[in-house]
Amino acid sequence: MKTTTLFKHNYEATSHIIINQGGTSSGKTYAIEQVLFCLAAENEKQIITVVGQDIPNLKSGALRDAQAIHSESNILKRLVKSYNKTDRIFEFSNGSARGTNPYK
Repeated sequence: MKTTTLFKHNYEATSHIIINQGGTSSGKTYAIEQVLFCLAAENEKQIITVVGQDIPNLKSGALRDAQAIHSESNILKRLVKSYNKTDRIFEFSNGSARGTNPYK
């Protein structure tokens, strides 16, 4: 998986709250999604939920990035057991799950 410096800073962070600043299309969402996939793959039975304003915004942003990250990584393709398109959930072989939900 090809990563950036932003990925490294987020992945190696030790605090509970991490603030990512930058403009539109600066790679924040993509790098954070990569970190979340790594955490799900490395830790059994983790439930990771990405929330957003509504489904259309999630589909055009975080979900699209997640699908791209998954499709571009042979390692993730082996680690992800299934993808439920209706519920927008990636289920990992180790029991972890990563999904998206609108914030209400």
